[in-house]
Amino acid sequence: SHYTEQYNVFEGEVLNEIEEKDQYENLHDFITGEKSFCSLQSGKTSTRKIAQKTETRNYFACFQCGKTFNQQGKLNRHMKIHNRENPFTCQQCGNSFTNKGSLNKHMRVHTGEKPYTCNQCGKSFSFHGNLKVHTRIHTGEKPFICKQCGKSFSQHVNLESHMRIHTGEKPFTCKQCGKSFRQPGNLVHHMRIHTGEKPFTCKQCGKSFSQPGTLNYHMRVHTEKKPFTCLKCGNSFTHKGSLNRHMRTHTEEKPYICPQCGKSFSQERYLEIHMRIHTREKFQPKR
Repeated sequence: SHYTEQYNVFEGEVLNEIEEKDQYENLHDFITGEKSFCSLQSGKTSTRKIAQKTETRNYFACFQCGKTFNQQGKLNRHMKIHNRENPFTCQQCGNSFTNKGSLNKHMRVHTGEKPYTCNQCGKSFSFHGNLKVHTRIHTGEKPFICKQCGKSFSQHVNLESHMRIHTGEKPFTCKQCGKSFRQPGNLVHHMRIHTGEKPFTCKQCGKSFSQPGTLNYHMRVHTEKKPFTCLKCGNSFTHKGSLNRHMRTHTEEKPYICPQCGKSFSQERYLEIHMRIHTREKFQPKR
């Protein structure tokens, strides 16, 4: 399903972040110790002493990006990123990873293991990165700020999504009709027009809907909840659109205008009824 695909994409991004952190966490400055630059092409090693205190350390540097490691094995593991080697494969879904640690973390998707728990609400997560993002709900932290309008977000992906408002970019395109959208979720909702899929079902009457918002809208029929109240007369309505239409009885606004005679109406259905007059006149035989 789409939601599984989105989760897998997010899980992949988290694993990549964790993988890079594992590989680069042992970087050191060159204030103390001994630094060795290893050329993987020639196999030759040149050593340059910087400053030495009581302990001697060897540093192994990647010739492609300059990253340094304190163990040859960590350098070898890092080189798989450049060589695009993914020798560790999940037997359940076929996803591959550069090291066994990332594969072990990935396996939590299948086992359902969630070792990272929020201290405030008790919610658990498979990955530490997901817990870190979640805690911002409690702290209210929004470290990602739009430079154009100043709006802030708790996740970088939300900032990226927001930036499309300013750029006008719509990278998600429907392959059937060519319509484009800023958000992938909007494209998913749109595709249900073509597929006819209605995955959101009312538990009380069995009626199905293509959007969760439409189901929530429908549920007010059963609950008889009327959250929209007219401040002038006190009448309440199930939907905001109904309140807006009602308000025209107070404002006497008539936004629906007949294109043939110019007569105006407060509601669209009144205009539709009126248009039948012109339709009958048009097809009435001349005498």
